[in-house]
Amino acid sequence: MTRISSFSALPGAIVRTLGFFRHNAGWAALAAILPGLAAIALTWQTGAVTSDTVAPNWSLYLLAFIGWYGATTLAQAAMFRISVRGRPAGFLGYQLGADELRLAASWALIFFLIFVAAGIALVIYAALMAAVSIVSRDAAGLTPEDPATTGNIPDLWAYFGPAEWTIAIGLGVVFALLVGGFAGRLLIAPAASIARRKVQALSVMAITHKRGFAVVLGAILCFVPAGLLVHGLGVVAEYAFDAPIHQPARLFAEGAFTLGWTVYAPLAFLHGWLAAFLTTPLFAGLTTALYRAWGGDD
Repeated sequence: MTRISSFSALPGAIVRTLGFFRHNAGWAALAAILPGLAAIALTWQTGAVTSDTVAPNWSLYLLAFIGWYGATTLAQAAMFRISVRGRPAGFLGYQLGADELRLAASWALIFFLIFVAAGIALVIYAALMAAVSIVSRDAAGLTPEDPATTGNIPDLWAYFGPAEWTIAIGLGVVFALLVGGFAGRLLIAPAASIARRKVQALSVMAITHKRGFAVVLGAILCFVPAGLLVHGLGVVAEYAFDAPIHQPARLFAEGAFTLGWTVYAPLAFLHGWLAAFLTTPLFAGLTTALYRAWGGDD
């Protein structure tokens, strides 16, 4: 297949993604059932650990997150089988086999690599900001505090003027773009894992060389409208049922979970189901289209 340059492949990929969603909306609706069910527990536990009024139980949250992660992996595998291989498989599109294990491993590697890259960028950025702070402090003829004497942690920003803030913001934008571009280059890995039938992560960077921002832009164009719809459902749920499922911490605003489960569970399911129904086929369609446009099947 002919390789297409970075952004020139994007319009066609988005058109194919929307077509994929339209033709497979029924399968997407079925695939979103398990993530919707998992969202009931995850939303509840997310509210519990982020609220200031209740003691967090991180063990329960971890169990809820693992359940949601597994359900989302099953849903993604169902849609990737259609986008990559052209046909569904299993009961309601669900299977529990090699494809699911590959996707789970691929996403785990992606998150780990992004976390490492972001951590390295943050350390370098902090070191540069410390250097800028020292230079600006010395230029102003100020004497630094001794933490051992004062007990205060040095404030890197205390000596910043307009020039220093310009440097700080500029470097922050540069590092954010670098990490974003790196993350974008990895997002083709799930599609490649299904197509090649083996776990992919760093290996797809040969395909996405200088194309990371194109992937990020495509994801933004697809997912921002979807995110607005999901958020809109949360707003409607709050105003109609006093159930802020889109802001889980507020479910525990009175120090306990006071919302009735007959109200909460259907709304949390619908919120999680809608998020999966929109994002799962869009992601599968977009990344598969870009993977093929850039010669991933060669």
